Amino acid sequence: MRTSNSEREEIRAYFEMQEFGEPVHLEKVATERVGGVEHDVQCTDGRWWAVTNPLNGYSQEDFKSRDVVLTFHVGLSLRVAAQRRPPVAGEAVDLIVGSWRRWQQAVDALGAAREAEDFQAVGVRLRECLVSFAEEIPSDDLVGDGDVAPKGADVVGWTNLLIAKVLADAKPWRSYLRKLARETWEFVNWLTHAKNARYHDAELGVAAVEHFLATMSATLLRAGREDRGRCPRCCSYAAGAGHCNHCDWEDPDYEPPPRELPSAEELEARLAEPCTPTSDISTLITVDDSMRGDRN
Repeated sequence: MRTSNSEREEIRAYFEMQEFGEPVHLEKVATERVGGVEHDVQCTDGRWWAVTNPLNGYSQEDFKSRDVVLTFHVGLSLRVAAQRRPPVAGEAVDLIVGSWRRWQQAVDALGAAREAEDFQAVGVRLRECLVSFAEEIPSDDLVGDGDVAPKGADVVGWTNLLIAKVLADAKPWRSYLRKLARETWEFVNWLTHAKNARYHDAELGVAAVEHFLATMSATLLRAGREDRGRCPRCCSYAAGAGHCNHCDWEDPDYEPPPRELPSAEELEARLAEPCTPTSDISTLITVDDSMRGDRN
């Protein structure tokens, strides 16, 4: 079968990156469309199969025929695609890590759910996830003097207090999040008691809580970061230290913070040390120089 040079180069680069060695002989042996996705099966010298969409390599010692390797590849791709993880990462997950952990438990329970009672159990886990969120958010300064704090499991009450605290300057966002918290909580509670619950009900519950937690993670990130200044000329956020990197505006009143200069003794000690180059590059070529063909 014919194969393009770009297809060959992609597979060669993949095998080199995986340290399988450089293919000496590369031949496309089959193309098949499965579920609307086209898969190419190619053979490389060294007895490897290369299957595309997504590209992966398989030893022919483990997979003797192209039909077997394609079947395995399609099944593996579907299973990988079916895995669900929090749509946020890093700092955003750490803000409410317990809530995301319980959400993941609900996802795992959904994968094994078969009967109505199983789908209700997914709702129970999602409810615990939302209650965990209400317990994780910073609550010490959310209740004003003389006000009565909501109960520990009052997810909507605690969420509304958090929204009022951190989104005082974003009225449309406050309205949206209040509705989101109430509707998500009510749906999850319905799911826990729905004796005729189906798979799609539990799937919707998982998706709704996922969206709620992701949105609240963004809200907490927004509240925890200092509001950056904006350029008075172009309103860009790329302004700092009296200068705008977007329009080159300069603040005439800006005074840089004082710098502590090394003493004469410290400077002499530094100069006495041998100079060690930080790079072995002897010729510096910038992107612009490369475009012009210059060499410095």
